[in-house]
Formats: sequence, structure tokens, C-alpha cells
Amino acid sequence: MALDHDHWQAVSPLLDHALDLDVEARGKWLAALRGQNEALAAELEALLAEGQALEREGFLAHGPIARWQPPASLAGQIVGAYTLEAPLGQGGMGSVWLARRSDGRYDSKVAIKLLNTALIGRAGEERFRREGNMLARVTHPNIARLIDAGVSPGGQPYLVLEYVEGERIDRCCDAAELDVTARIRLFLEVLAAVAGAHAHLIVHRDLKPSNVLVTRDRTVKLLDFGIAKLLEDDAGPAVETQLTRDAGRALTPEFAAPEQVLGAPVTTATDVYALGVLLYVLLGGQHPAHESTRSAAELIKAIVDNTPPRLSDAVVSTRTLPAATLTENAAKRAATPEKLKHLLQGDLDNIVAKALKKNPQERYASVTAFAEDLRRYLGHEPVRARPDSLHYRMGKFVRRNRLAVGLSALAVAAMAAGLAGTITQAERATREAAIANAQRDRADEQARAAGEQRDFALRAFSRAEAVNDLNAFLISDAAPSGKTFSAGDLLARAEAIIERQHGESAAERAAMLAEIGQQHLHMDHDAEARRILGRAYDISRTLSERSTRARAACALAIAVGRA
Repeated sequence: MALDHDHWQAVSPLLDHALDLDVEARGKWLAALRGQNEALAAELEALLAEGQALEREGFLAHGPIARWQPPASLAGQIVGAYTLEAPLGQGGMGSVWLARRSDGRYDSKVAIKLLNTALIGRAGEERFRREGNMLARVTHPNIARLIDAGVSPGGQPYLVLEYVEGERIDRCCDAAELDVTARIRLFLEVLAAVAGAHAHLIVHRDLKPSNVLVTRDRTVKLLDFGIAKLLEDDAGPAVETQLTRDAGRALTPEFAAPEQVLGAPVTTATDVYALGVLLYVLLGGQHPAHESTRSAAELIKAIVDNTPPRLSDAVVSTRTLPAATLTENAAKRAATPEKLKHLLQGDLDNIVAKALKKNPQERYASVTAFAEDLRRYLGHEPVRARPDSLHYRMGKFVRRNRLAVGLSALAVAAMAAGLAGTITQAERATREAAIANAQRDRADEQARAAGEQRDFALRAFSRAEAVNDLNAFLISDAAPSGKTFSAGDLLARAEAIIERQHGESAAERAAMLAEIGQQHLHMDHDAEARRILGRAYDISRTLSERSTRARAACALAIAVGRA
């Protein structure tokens, strides 16, 4: 079976996945793939059958090297001014080694990335050269910096990078049991690093936990621009080169955006999607396509078609993880599953969902906008990832100003309690006139000594008593003997008496007229109520007491509002 280089690059990852499965699981996986791409499934079955035949024949079973050994032979080799010490990792582009400066100028550890020998050639070297050029353009505290570049004595191109001694971000957060807020603050450093790359027209295209390390002092470092793409390349002719095709296939499926899987153009929105997946994992402890990650075919379908469950639902749903695992995940975030659900509901649900939109145009317009929404969430401000409303904005205002709102509520409660006390006192004064008069006399003496505040309280009490006296008059004295009368007649009579009485103070007259006007309002005599309350309002305008003026204005406003 002949496979060209391009086709093999597409088939090889699927073949690796199939070989990792046992016989039963492999059969189910191939059946699912056959339903989506029958030709590809048949091709993989043929390759697997060929491999089984070779295995039965004992192919390479008795050679001098029984199994593959890691490239430890490079240890001790000198690359430029550095000596290789130990392998750090292996990827599609090459291997990464821990090295130490050995020319005596100074002592330091670095990471050296060597291009795979299989890729040595025009296309591979070009990609490697471009990675070095990209890193050289970016200077950011959260991006591992490029120190040097060159070609080894064996002809291998290499990059000398800052050695980051740290732990991948998801494991670091779990080990420290960071809560949701602490994880978001750490994630904001990741966003800052990616925004810095985007500012230099560079899309990373392979953002995942293993490419984000956290140092001991909690500094985030972004690694591996091996498949990064310069945005300015898109300004050139729309011709797909071998280099472009190779780079397009080099991705991590679990963190790939739909457009990457479909081979569509890659933009900064591609990194926004991968960052959304990363935030989902950091906050929820699981992948947004958790149920579909068991096979490549299911994963691709989930990325392209399926809407992931809301983050707050995923952390309590036993459909994706056992209850014990959900409890363990929540504990790593200093919470219980229900508390974690409450923390993630609302704004964080919407922020993550916006970053994970299938259509790139519906995601955040930039990584900076993504970060701004998270900062607004931390500051209890309205975020842009959800529809705005007065109720929502009021809720955010209360959360930002809890102390001030609490004190205001106490003040309102105190005012209400004071008002209730005044009414109770007025009723008691009516029932116990003698005691009330004595208290009033004493209050007059105290008010003169205490000043304006107590004087104000006395006048308020006096007005309340006058209103109560007015009510008593209407009930017992104002009714004409032996004649039929209505409540309106009584109120009209009372108004006439008040207008003729000049002994009362203007404040008392205004208060009593306001009481009559409100009685008319209760009886739905709206026009009469507006007239009398307007008279009370006019009298109150001549007074310096703000409380009397305010009460008259409020009463008139209620009457006018019913017009």
C-alpha cells in the first residue's frame, strides 16, 4: 500500500490511536469511523491487518535492538556554547534538551530544541527558522524568550530557549488547590502572553496545558511556537504551500478549533477557542467534549457539531464523571460540587461559552476582550458575554458596594422604624391626652435647651397631634345634627374650618390639609384631592422645614400621578 507524505501525515495519528486500543475497543472505534468515512476506515483496517501479519512473521522481533530507546546518546554533545544534559521532551518538530552553558563565560541552564532529522530539508528547516524568527520578535515576561539559534556540527538546526523550571498550569492549580478566583488571575497571565504574541501578528495555534508552565513564584510562561503562524502571511497570495499544509496538520485535536479541524483559515479567534477550552479545564476539571474524547472520530464530531455542556452543569453532572471524581475536582478548587456550580453559574458560564462558539465571528473579537470580561467579573462589574438588563446591573452594583448599600439599608430601616415610632406615639398621645400634654410641655423646655434637632421633633409631634385631633373632630363633632351627610361633606366642612383658623402654625395647616387631601384620594375624589393637596403644597413652600415640604410634595405627586 503506497502512501504519499501528505496522506501519511493525516493517517498516522489515527493509526497510532487504533494501535493503542484493545481488540474489542478497536472494532467499535473502526465501526464508528466507518459510518463517517468508509474509505479511511478501510485504509486503516488494511494497515492494521498488514501490521498483524508482519507481527506473526516475527518482523524485527530478533534484531540487535529489541525495542526503541530514547535518544540518550545526545547527552554530553556540545551544541554551540552549550552541552546537552538530559532530554526534556519530544514533539513532531523535534526534541527538546536541557543544556548548560559550557564555554566558561557564565553558568546557566537553557532548553535547546533540535529539529528532527526526518524533517531536515527545505520545508522542515524553513518552519524551524520561522519559529526562531517569531520568538525573536516577541519580548514578553510571560513568553519563554529566544536566546540563540544555530546549526549543530551534525547539521541539525537548533534553537536555544529560556529554560522554564515549572509545572503545567492545570497540575499546578490542582496541587495548590487554587479556588476559582485564583485560577482566573493565573489564566489572565496566559491571556496577556497570547495577546503579546497577537500584537506581533503571531497566532500560536497549539495552546494547551503542556505548553503553559507555572514557575515556583507563580509566573506563567508560554512555550512552543512550533506551529505558530504569522498573520501577515495571509496578506500574500492565497497559495497553499507544502510548508502551510504541514503546519496546518500539526495540532493537538483536544484543543483544536473547528476551523482547524475543517482546514479553514486560522485567525486570532482560533487561539481564543483554545483558550476557552483551557479555561473550561482549569475551572471545571474536565474537557468540554469529555464524553467524546475516547475516539478521534467522536472528538472531531464534537468539536465541529456539538455544543459543550454549560460549565456549571458539567461540574455536577454524573453523566460525564463519577460522583467521587466530581467531589475530588471541586475539592481541588476549594469547594464542593454544589458550591462550585454556584460560583460558575451566570457570568463565567457565559464567558466560557462565548469563547467556545463554533463560528469564529461569534467569539471574543480579541484575547484582550476576553481578558477584559474576566477582569470585569472579578470586579463584580457587568460583563459583555451576556445580555444587559437593569436587574443584572443593579445586582452587580450591590456586589461592588456591599458596605455602602448595607449602611443605606440600615439607614432606611432606621427611618422606617422612626416613622413607625412617631405614628405609635401619636396614637398613644390621642388616647392619653393628659400624659401627652405633660410630655409636650417637658419637650418644649428640652427643645429650647437642646436646639434645633429636638425642636424639629416637637413640631413633628405637634403636627401629628393636630392631624389626630382633626380626625377626631370629623368623627364626633363635625356631623350636622339630624341631617343626612356624606364623608365628602365632612371633609369639605373640615377644610373650611381649617382655612378660617389662623391660630395654627402654617406647618400644622399644611399637615391637616394634606390629611384631608389624602382622605379625598382614598375616596377616589381625585380632582378635589389635587386641589386641596395643591393648597397644602403652596403653604409648605413658605416653610423652612424640609420634612414638611417633602411630605406635601410627595402627597401632591401621588395625586397628580393618578390623573
